[in-house]
Amino acid sequence: MKLNWNNLSKEERREYMQLQMSPSRGSSGGGYLPDDCGECGACGQPCLVDVGWCNEYIEDLVTQIEKLEGAQ
Repeated sequence: MKLNWNNLSKEERREYMQLQMSPSRGSSGGGYLPDDCGECGACGQPCLVDVGWCNEYIEDLVTQIEKLEGAQ
């Protein structure tokens, strides 16, 4: 599917690319977080290791993908 970059503002494009380039899994927290937690790959906040990004960034990414695909 072809993405329509004109559906995103300049700021949204920057955020989208920043999320795409950030690690999908954060670090382990240096021993300060429980074993089932890690740090968000985008902002560094604690989150579940299986997710990789905190809920705020996941929601932003989903919204931007929908805009790129023209679903919104």
